[in-house]
Amino acid sequence: MLSIRPTYAVGHIFSRTALVFTALCFAAGAADAQTSAKPIVTPGFSLAVFAAGSGGLISAPDSLAVLDGHVWVGYANNGAPDGSNGAMSVIVEYSLDGSVVKTYEVAGHNDGLKVNPYTREIWAMQNEDANPNLVIINPATGQASKPYSFAKTLHGGGYDDIVFKDGQAYFSASNPTLNASGKNMGPAIVRVVHLDANSYTIDVTPVVRGSLDASDIPFGTVATLNLTDPDSMTLTPSGDVLLDDQGDGQLVLLHSSGDEPRVQYLPLLGNVQVDDTAFATARRGYLLVSDTKANTVYKISANVWQRDAAFSASTGVAATSSTPAVPAYVGQLDLRSGALLPLVTNLASPHGMVFVPADDQQ
Repeated sequence: MLSIRPTYAVGHIFSRTALVFTALCFAAGAADAQTSAKPIVTPGFSLAVFAAGSGGLISAPDSLAVLDGHVWVGYANNGAPDGSNGAMSVIVEYSLDGSVVKTYEVAGHNDGLKVNPYTREIWAMQNEDANPNLVIINPATGQASKPYSFAKTLHGGGYDDIVFKDGQAYFSASNPTLNASGKNMGPAIVRVVHLDANSYTIDVTPVVRGSLDASDIPFGTVATLNLTDPDSMTLTPSGDVLLDDQGDGQLVLLHSSGDEPRVQYLPLLGNVQVDDTAFATARRGYLLVSDTKANTVYKISANVWQRDAAFSASTGVAATSSTPAVPAYVGQLDLRSGALLPLVTNLASPHGMVFVPADDQQ
């Protein structure tokens, strides 16, 4: 069962209203600096470039993964998210000093990239909008599989992110086709039931519906969710699944056990939308974040991290008639209120995130 503790980037306890006001005003303060196109770092943190795309066939970094002191970055190269334009992506393996170790070209638009902890392989998912395929990379041999294909998806879209739990693999069912009432009647998460290494096919089964009841984390009220944009997924430090329902501005938490409701949801304050969420797994280490449109992977460092604290990449908030635009940023996520307090603002389009603990810094 996940124990949700409030985390605060500035070390004070705020009301729910004060948290969102502080977060948005803090981030909005960087809006005037957008003309410089330089990220702005909150005091107490530092920022450096870990890696950058070289243009052409190595551009638009997105998903990140870490295994055995190596960092894996998926470069989607601005291909169509359904693979329709012959998109080709490149998965780049780096050492921790940012040196390239090996590159792998995969067919399609890469968006999901995760380490399978049971086989110590890298799973790369392509085409989150439609026509998905999966490529499995064996780091020990340096070999990538042929693309695994799927049957026609039940939700009408593709598959995006991946989590591994209790020996099973799960995919988020992205870009669902909504019915005439605007509801997602398909699955939001599916589980792999068979992976055939001879025919290179994958069979999946639904495990979480796109329309389901859940309790609101801040208040405990129960509502029926309509998950119109299942996107990134990760495991919490307690082993529960955290799904980003991106377009709806909320996170969905699926508990593995305990007395709490099986499903909870967290509305994000200020209508913020996020992509990846990462947890600080150690007090020492650093965050990596891919700034896709800036073609850069950044390294965010701090002297000490709050263990198990959550950090998310936000697309920012559009301007309204009464409020300025909030530029894209990376922030610390309060898992009780849904506030996202900035660490680094004035980014172009942060997406993938991963925490590298000190043990991996060899």
